Amino acid sequence: MQFMHRMVAGHGTWVRRFEHLVLRLVALAFSLASAHAIRWFFAPLDGVDVFQPWITWTIAIGFGVLGYFVSRGLAHRMMNRERIRAYAPICLIVEFVEIFCNYALAAAVIQRAKWLSATPPTQHNALTILTYVVLSIIPLVSMLLAVVDMDLERQKHGAGSPVKQQPARWAGSLNGNNAPSYTAPAPSYQQGYQGAKVPVAPRVPVPAGGNGNGGIPFSPVNVTN
Repeated sequence: MQFMHRMVAGHGTWVRRFEHLVLRLVALAFSLASAHAIRWFFAPLDGVDVFQPWITWTIAIGFGVLGYFVSRGLAHRMMNRERIRAYAPICLIVEFVEIFCNYALAAAVIQRAKWLSATPPTQHNALTILTYVVLSIIPLVSMLLAVVDMDLERQKHGAGSPVKQQPARWAGSLNGNNAPSYTAPAPSYQQGYQGAKVPVAPRVPVPAGGNGNGGIPFSPVNVTN
């Protein structure tokens, strides 16, 4: 019972706990499938020299890894409303290459789909077109999974949702008093400069023969015999 309550309270269902990992693994599998289609497309170049098979495998794996990361970088920048001029062209090129290679592979093996010949003549053309679309739409599914992946990543780390800062209020507003608080006007620059001066007491002139306190200063007395 405690385990069930903990799962319900903390959204700890197995779907919520494993969906992010599963989506990433499925997206990686789709990227590898597109890489395999690219490898098949460049396979006729293997007979050029000894190094060409390694080059075609490098191109295929590079396109698969690049599509996996670039799609997520593009989705992350779009969610944060950042500039995507540097990411959009390369993402479009990668998606075009992957879709075209998947379409070429589908066109080469479409004759193996024996079920198409068993379909009614009125549905044959439509089903053939849909077969081409389904076999070459895998890169687009990987792109959509990248958007979902970045959305789950943002929810996990709280990125992209800044906390709105509210201005500080006086204690009276917290107690239900919504009266505007008094704010003393800020002194101007000259007033502040003059106010910073320390007042100097006027000097009292000392009269001749005195020290300013009303007393007669000491003077020598002439004593005569």
